[in-house]
Amino acid sequence: MTLNGFDRIAFTYDFLAKLIYGNHIVDSQEHFLDKIRDHSKILMLGGGSGWLLAALLKKKPNCEVWYIEASGKMIALSKNKVDEKHNIHFIHGTEQNIPSSLKYDAVITNFYLDLFADEQLGEVIGKIRASMKVESFWIATDFNDDNKWWQKVLLKTMYFFFRITCGLESQELPEWNKGIKMADVREVESKSFYRGFIKTALYQR
Repeated sequence: MTLNGFDRIAFTYDFLAKLIYGNHIVDSQEHFLDKIRDHSKILMLGGGSGWLLAALLKKKPNCEVWYIEASGKMIALSKNKVDEKHNIHFIHGTEQNIPSSLKYDAVITNFYLDLFADEQLGEVIGKIRASMKVESFWIATDFNDDNKWWQKVLLKTMYFFFRITCGLESQELPEWNKGIKMADVREVESKSFYRGFIKTALYQR
């Protein structure tokens, strides 16, 4: 993934997402946050502008978070949304920059796995899984293709938009849910939003 590709839309990303998906985009990402145990070490990949980080710390203020984001401008926005009293490690990078010396109690990848083609996904998921403790949780929220015409139109439009504005190389939604399960990570629970187009799932290693 190219660093800073999302800088161009950092200040409008949340507005555009809510304009299209309403509260579904927020509700889906917050749905399983309560499942994270207190005092957990949490890895958050592709956290965006930081609103989810703020929501997480409101629910779990005693957790320590490693916040990895490929957009420098998104990181700057995130830092303005949280208090300095919280234990947050901001890392400008991707899954390639996950600290290898640490194991996490929980991982959050919301609208992150859709950035990769299927042929890349196995390696990405493998790196994330390797960072997890046994019995740790993985929350993944992303788009879901039920082979409905309107979903395909939205997906094509989104990938075209992000390719033009952010230089995104991937052109279609990968089978991210299948990819996680193939990495020997068990799906515990899931919920759909926006007429099934958005899925959030709670997994456990």
